[in-house]
Amino acid sequence: MKIAIIGAGVSGIAAAHCMIKGGHQVVVYEKSSELGGVWTLGYPDVRLQNTGYQYRLSDIPWTNPPDRHPTSGQIRKYLNEAAKTLGLEIMLAHEVINLEEIAKGWRLSYRNDSGGGSNDFDFVIASIGQYTEGKNVPTFPGQQDFGGEIITERDVHDLDVFDGKKVLVAGFGKSALDMATFAVERASEVHHVFRTPRWMIPFRMLGIHYSHLMFCRMGTVMMPSWAQPNRFEAFIHRRLTFLVRGSWGFITAIARTQNFLRGLGKSEKARRGLAAVIPEHNIIGDLRSAAAMAPEMYLKYVAEEKLLPCHAEIDGFAEDGVLLKNGEKISCDLAVLSLGSGSPRFPFMPEKYRQLLERENDGVQLYRHLIHPRIPNMAFAGFNHGFMHVPAVEVGMLWLSAWLNGDLQLPSADEMEKSIDTVRQWKREHINFEPSRSCAVNTRFQQYIDILLQDLGLSPYRKLPNIFAELFSQYGATDYAGIFEEYQQLRGSLRLPRKVMAIDT
Repeated sequence: MKIAIIGAGVSGIAAAHCMIKGGHQVVVYEKSSELGGVWTLGYPDVRLQNTGYQYRLSDIPWTNPPDRHPTSGQIRKYLNEAAKTLGLEIMLAHEVINLEEIAKGWRLSYRNDSGGGSNDFDFVIASIGQYTEGKNVPTFPGQQDFGGEIITERDVHDLDVFDGKKVLVAGFGKSALDMATFAVERASEVHHVFRTPRWMIPFRMLGIHYSHLMFCRMGTVMMPSWAQPNRFEAFIHRRLTFLVRGSWGFITAIARTQNFLRGLGKSEKARRGLAAVIPEHNIIGDLRSAAAMAPEMYLKYVAEEKLLPCHAEIDGFAEDGVLLKNGEKISCDLAVLSLGSGSPRFPFMPEKYRQLLERENDGVQLYRHLIHPRIPNMAFAGFNHGFMHVPAVEVGMLWLSAWLNGDLQLPSADEMEKSIDTVRQWKREHINFEPSRSCAVNTRFQQYIDILLQDLGLSPYRKLPNIFAELFSQYGATDYAGIFEEYQQLRGSLRLPRKVMAIDT
């Protein structure tokens, strides 16, 4: 089958590698002049919140060992080396501008420096990312009278932009926390304004790096989710809810205690600042794609009064600063609006399909986070975004390849839409809003991957027979190495087509 992949970020590269393993002819189209997706748009010193152990192709190691939390430069270098090693056909500076349905698939039209052209494909995989849309930049009253500069983090190409300035950073995602932290050592003042604080995941809890807790089964089994992959986990979440609540209550208490200890011996102003960044809402709702690790220096700077948090909402601008809805004014000459990105957009799609993909303000929810039951000959890579992102893409592409080969029997379109609605509704009830809420599995990565592997007849327990490692060792990308080959060996003994599990995800 001839397959086009739109987007050469990490998801597109992983998808191309996997679909070639599945025996397909693959061409990748990328509108940028370089591959890497959102990592080509990053600001200086931006780092992966995840670790390099989890963020890589399962069978392509890092050529040079990266930092524990790799820089964008290290990630781009790895992706370029991986694409070269794999011999992927990537058409850089080829922007897909239109998909037209034809008798057997799609006619893909593109624009490039030479003008453009078109090619026919049997199948298309959209891998356009969740954070490559334009930034959310609202217009505030009085903005035109402001004597300073208003930018987003995408406009920060050199940290010198903060030198000597009175800086105000608005927002509470990873980018906002980074901007506020980076500005401290360069600016004369730094104010961090946010409408709602979010739970920041500490890099260390009780001296243990968060990855050892979040990526082991003893940690993931306590994660509330729209679906549980086995009866044991379902029993815990339905009958032993006190254990789940107690687990997350303990983590919340650790975060609060660590924050309290930072304030010991500090001024009242410092303690108020530390208190301002601790949310009142449940931590579970913040375990989403926009979940932010606490930058190592952020809370330290707050405790030292070098960074001044303000739990308030911007009302407008004055000539010399920002007006807040609580009546206060903060003087500044540089405002960094780090307020997130819009939901993914699909301008190249036929209008009837574009409406299906763009009508919800929290992104498109897909069946198995991979396909839309009303859009033929098309799938999506990276719309199962999560803390174990690359393995989720790889397992998703194995599932897709099996379906394209006729190995999987899916429910009817109506039943798939009902499943989609169930997952979307759970997310809306339990996860705080973000424009890409429906396009992600976030911290429910283990439940999601386990279900897809069981759809295929593969064991999700990748560390067995070592039961201790299975329960207490952190999972990483290498645990999923060889799953294509494993499936091919198993396939001959399976009764095909297999019905997928009657679990919504």
